[in-house]
Amino acid sequence: MTLFLATVQEIAAGLGEKPRTVQRWAKKSNWPPTGETVQGGGFRYNVDELPLSDQEKTRIRAHLLLCVRPGSTVSTPEAAAPEAPAAPSAESRLTDEDREALHAYAAQKSTKNREGAARKAEAVRAVETLMARGTGITAACNEVGAKIGKGGDRVRVWFEKTRGVDPGDWVAILVDARGGNRPKKDPSPEVYDYIKADWLRIERPTFQAVYERAERAAKAHGWELPSLKTIKRKLENEIPHALIVLKRQGEDAYKKCYPAQERDKTVFRALEAVNGDGYTFFKYVRFESGEVCRPTAWVWQDIYSGKILAWRLDVSENKDQIRLSIGDLIERYGIPSYFLLDNTRAAANKDVTGGVKNRYRFKISPDEPLGLIPQLGAAVHWATPGHGQAKPVERCFGTGGLGEHIDKHPAFSGRGTQANPIPVEEFDALMAAGIAAYNARPGRRSKVCNGKSFDEVFAESYAKGPIRKATREQRALWLLAPEPVTANAKDGSIKIMGNRYWCDELTRYKGKKLVARFDPANMHKGAIVYQLDGRRIGEAECILPAGFNDRNASRERAKQDKRRKKHLRGIEKAEIRMTAIEASELLPQETPPAAPPSSKIVEGMFGKKEKSAETDPASAHNFEEIAEAMYLHSLK
Repeated sequence: MTLFLATVQEIAAGLGEKPRTVQRWAKKSNWPPTGETVQGGGFRYNVDELPLSDQEKTRIRAHLLLCVRPGSTVSTPEAAAPEAPAAPSAESRLTDEDREALHAYAAQKSTKNREGAARKAEAVRAVETLMARGTGITAACNEVGAKIGKGGDRVRVWFEKTRGVDPGDWVAILVDARGGNRPKKDPSPEVYDYIKADWLRIERPTFQAVYERAERAAKAHGWELPSLKTIKRKLENEIPHALIVLKRQGEDAYKKCYPAQERDKTVFRALEAVNGDGYTFFKYVRFESGEVCRPTAWVWQDIYSGKILAWRLDVSENKDQIRLSIGDLIERYGIPSYFLLDNTRAAANKDVTGGVKNRYRFKISPDEPLGLIPQLGAAVHWATPGHGQAKPVERCFGTGGLGEHIDKHPAFSGRGTQANPIPVEEFDALMAAGIAAYNARPGRRSKVCNGKSFDEVFAESYAKGPIRKATREQRALWLLAPEPVTANAKDGSIKIMGNRYWCDELTRYKGKKLVARFDPANMHKGAIVYQLDGRRIGEAECILPAGFNDRNASRERAKQDKRRKKHLRGIEKAEIRMTAIEASELLPQETPPAAPPSSKIVEGMFGKKEKSAETDPASAHNFEEIAEAMYLHSLK
């Protein structure tokens, strides 16, 4: 195994840096030298032990192999001995590891460089042919050089590089043989630092402008500046392309540098998993309230098939819109098991996702009421906003999606401005038709559809899978708006928007936090009251306030109290079938406990005056009581 030993100058030449830069790296990183000094001062370093990347080590090894001459003492410790042979054999010149490093280095070169190396290898073969016929090496190199238009000295350099090397490796070892045409002056490392700082930023300046500023800086500080093409080629080759994109174009462009993750939708069936998102159209619509704005639709899509299942149109994205759209989805198809949402303020509202532990939106309290989705027995998962791979519904809003079918519909041509808005009824009807056409379009290319439409794929899977339907009790979860309330500490009544509600069941929840669901359009209809964990308590009636001198209201209230009391009496007669006296008669007769034995130890009265019965009532106690007190005292 070849031991690659290199000086600071050789390491710098292999990396394309200045020797003083390598010396600075060695001092900063505490590179351990081998202890072997070289002529002119300095040490050799073991390339394999340097704290460099594998690519940088490969470049140094390739440089050492490319520059080696017969009898050289650069690359192997054996060659450094005084008795080194003048012309090492192929076996001692390159090992398998050497050949791997050479070919890996050559593979990084351009096709033009490799084609040039192949022509150099042909020239070396021509020199060997002439020498086999008896021609001297100098004459053979001059003759071949004259034929190819090169000097004989350069052909001699190529020949010496390949001596003792297998002909199959000639192209790899000659790929960098330039015959001493390297520039005499190395560029200053400060130039690269300056250009990297100026070029790699989000403002994306052109390289021409960056180079012009670098010229002025180099002139002011005395830096050695290479040509624009040279320095740009060096930066583009050495800096990863993904890093250039990240620094100049940002996170979104950086993500596109790598293949997107493929998500297998076949793990689901129809309606098992849905994802939702909001989309704001570009046309202006007049709503029933008279408000003119760009409408926002909340859309639910089946993840398995891609079909749009339900939607709701409103002036903005809000919790009531999302809650009612979930109701539309469940009424039409059933209850999904998996909801995929953005963790935004509207989608992660407490009415819909309350009680989900990993919501990370709003303040989560231990007595938080359960939201609509957890009460339906479904799971909530969060997706990255604006990321189509994580949330497929966003692709419905892109090219060929809802915008093409609705915003650009010919019926809205020249309409939909603030001055000429579209009635919401017309817009909603055309939206329903556009979504139906979107779902029915054949030729979908996903792996699940395979040429079929979203409608066809959904219908096939929907007919096979188990579907959970909503009960009458569950429908109240989305049809009625929830409101956190606290029962009155005295009578258990609750108050919503100034209205009081009460039912008999609330009397046992005095002072406790509850959840009431009501119809905002009909506040006097009543409210359904639930515990925080979603268990139903009962239906509370609205208690309307009456006038101070309203006798009819007073009589009606008295009748209600009388009926309520009569109802309680009936419950009393049915439940309480035994009086307290009858219950006491069932207790066994208890005998009083026996008197405890008297103690022979009496508390001393030293230094104390004996009190008379008149001054001390305790002295009037009978003998048994005194004996019992003394006994208890002795136990302490």
